[in-house]
Amino acid sequence: MQSFEVHAAARMSSTEQVREPSYWTRRRQIKASVAAFFDNCDTSQALRDHDCEGTSYAESAVEVAMDSDNAETEESTDCAAEFRSMADDFDESVFDGEWLPSDSDDDDDDDNDGASVDDCETTDDVNDCSLRSLLAGWVNQYDVDYAAVNALLQILRHYHPDLPRDRRTLVQTPRTTSLKKLPTGGEYVHFGIKSGIEKSLKSGHVVNLSDTVQLQFNVDGLPLFKSSGVCLWPILGVILPASRNEPFVVGLYCGKSKPGDLEVFFGEFVEEAKQLVDNGICIGGSQVAVELNSFVCDAPARAMLKNVKSHGGYYACEKCTQEGEWHGKVTYPETAAPLRKDVHFDELRDEDHHLGPSPLHALPVGMVTGFPLDYMHLACLGVMKRLLICWLKGPLATRLCTRKVEQLTSNLLEFIPFIPREFCRKPRSVIDILRWKATELRQFLLYTGPVALLNVLPQPLYENFLLLFVGIALLCNPKLCEGYCEYASNILITCVENMKVLYGNGMIVYNVHGLVHLADDVRRFGVLDNFSAFPFENKLQSLKRLVRKPSCILQQIARRLHEKQNTYKKQQRKACTFKQQHSMGPVLPLPGMGYTKQYGLMHLDDTVVALNVADNCVAKKDGNPCVVRNILSAGPHTCLVVENFKQICSFFDYPLPSSSLNIYRASHLSGILELIDVADIACKCVKLPLNDESFVILPLLHSS
Repeated sequence: MQSFEVHAAARMSSTEQVREPSYWTRRRQIKASVAAFFDNCDTSQALRDHDCEGTSYAESAVEVAMDSDNAETEESTDCAAEFRSMADDFDESVFDGEWLPSDSDDDDDDDNDGASVDDCETTDDVNDCSLRSLLAGWVNQYDVDYAAVNALLQILRHYHPDLPRDRRTLVQTPRTTSLKKLPTGGEYVHFGIKSGIEKSLKSGHVVNLSDTVQLQFNVDGLPLFKSSGVCLWPILGVILPASRNEPFVVGLYCGKSKPGDLEVFFGEFVEEAKQLVDNGICIGGSQVAVELNSFVCDAPARAMLKNVKSHGGYYACEKCTQEGEWHGKVTYPETAAPLRKDVHFDELRDEDHHLGPSPLHALPVGMVTGFPLDYMHLACLGVMKRLLICWLKGPLATRLCTRKVEQLTSNLLEFIPFIPREFCRKPRSVIDILRWKATELRQFLLYTGPVALLNVLPQPLYENFLLLFVGIALLCNPKLCEGYCEYASNILITCVENMKVLYGNGMIVYNVHGLVHLADDVRRFGVLDNFSAFPFENKLQSLKRLVRKPSCILQQIARRLHEKQNTYKKQQRKACTFKQQHSMGPVLPLPGMGYTKQYGLMHLDDTVVALNVADNCVAKKDGNPCVVRNILSAGPHTCLVVENFKQICSFFDYPLPSSSLNIYRASHLSGILELIDVADIACKCVKLPLNDESFVILPLLHSS
């Protein structure tokens, strides 16, 4: 300690001099003092002290030096910060005189090709540990700000020296990204179909994998900024069933407009898809066949991929050969026109429909049958939104008065407490109809619309809406779509024909006409959610959130995807899990069971059953709805305490009794409790109030 005393005396005497020592002089003096301290101390004993006190050996030496330096002034505080930095291998690039690193500097270094990840550490040299993996998962799950992560790491490194200094090392950011500049402008990066399949299997996002991997693809445009025309065109893929598996990115294009040369844009995708179909893919040591099931896109993207007339053309219908008619816009009034066939499409037989060969013509997928009509864009964003706008702002013959509009809004807002958690949005005013999202329109079409429009729409318009509701509900119901597919087709055809009378010929535009062909795709692919764009739209929004700045867009997305993939943890899906344990009852005895636990919430496959008013309605296997009053678990056995309704009847009788769709008007709870096994639950239901004592019960037809 002699050297420190000498140094402290020198500092005290220096304050009496006219000229203060410079910053670099004090830096050299303290560095020399630290070195002398290291030479005069027993290293092993200091390290043992460090383990007990939780501070590093070099850090403790600096603190002793600064304490002896009478570090109460602003100058000595600055020195302390500098020499803590020096004790950490003199890494001044992290602190640089400030505790928080610059956010803009981090962004620039992060997403430019060839940027250094960490000069002192690489991902290959650092062994993963539990704390490190948890931190990486936390950073990627919540998209924590880069500067905040770096600052947190500097704090944690004083207690966990094995942690990296930089966020990029923590989440294993790749150093470079392979980009290809297209001749017609824009950039493209190809991730690969095989890579996407393997990563999906590794991450545990795939369920019900059979002997054949069936793939579904989506291509769509995604604008990134309001102030520029820069947009993304991702190629997304998913392993069927699409409603339960997460899509993966096959390729990404970024430019100021859509891809100019589609042959170049789809070149790598088509080549790899053909190889996978011919050779299959090795999974778990066995060769598995690969099939291209379908392409799910909106109308403009389908026209681009197939290279045919867009939805505003006279020969734009992709399913039939009728010529459109002009009624202020191109309409398609026929409901029984000759259907198109794959072989005729390959021969480019209809010159009025084709613009040229499709860039996907080499793939083994039907260019007519393999491109189903997506009901998210067609029925929700298309037909349902058009009907609502017509009721609010359309011709006087179909427009609702102000009082009816207010009543409709009031009805929707009354449903807010009763909307289950499977809905990502609650009902809102129809005044905001132009801002409604696809999920809100689906909610209105399949659940709230029939109840909210009762006694609001004129009877002919309401009955026509019920035709649309029944047809789509049948095609969305996995238990009814196969047996009622032909009936649903006839219902939708009748709905379209009635629209010509009720709303005029100008109503039968491309989307409304598409209702005629929707059942044909259900016959081929199953329930509507099997070829819905909802999962792909969710993926598109997650890609957009990965962009933090307007430069190096593809690099940002590619590296964020790589980082997230490194933190995926494969999880076993449990059929039933419980939360919110309580002891409030009611409890019915379980025969032959021991101690019974009570819960307020249960995850059952893809749905949640809880005791709150929004999530407590289920349907038993006999079709009768009931209200859950308690959730009981005794070992492997799970039972529900339920209360039945006294009166159950059909909610409507046109075009068929609603009880055929498991839709009921229920009233007056019986007050008698019943114990049922969880296996006796057929589905979760949506319970909407009709008046003070009655509800309309509808089966939940979607899970996300």
